[in-house]
Amino acid sequence: MQISVTKNILLKPLTDGDAQEIHLLIEQNRSLLAKYLYWVESIKDLSSTRGYLRQRIYSNNTGAAWYKIIVEGKISGIFGIKEVNPQKQYAEIGYWLSAHCQGRGVMTRVVEKICAHLKNSQGIQQLGIQCLSENKASIAIAKRAGGIHTDTVANYYTIDGKVQDLKIYTVAL
Repeated sequence: MQISVTKNILLKPLTDGDAQEIHLLIEQNRSLLAKYLYWVESIKDLSSTRGYLRQRIYSNNTGAAWYKIIVEGKISGIFGIKEVNPQKQYAEIGYWLSAHCQGRGVMTRVVEKICAHLKNSQGIQQLGIQCLSENKASIAIAKRAGGIHTDTVANYYTIDGKVQDLKIYTVAL
């Protein structure tokens, strides 16, 4: 299912056929993405990019849905509904965006649209967003969506020798 966010921002389901473009996008943004995303170092070639995509496309998590973010006709990142728990009326999301689209409100608009979509289509009442403590841009998106810092996993991950906590934000829908 395709989701229109604005006239210039579209979410389209990820496919295996996206591997070439996604691989190029990761390579172009490697230094930025590697600061906050553990999986970046495992992306070495087209084959490993396909593996990364397939882990998401064929996820066994309840309600999981993964999309490519298209801005002005160009793939610019990935957005995922990582899991939906209908009993708890809770969903978790994850995302990354290329540098050329950051600071333009793209991800804020995407998150706002997904919040409304999940609330209206599945009755979700809470949305979880997890961010490494140094990922100020992602934390700002969570806060703009109305996220409240509800938990921290201390010493969660080390990147470039720096230990980072995992901050968990909960958005009431």
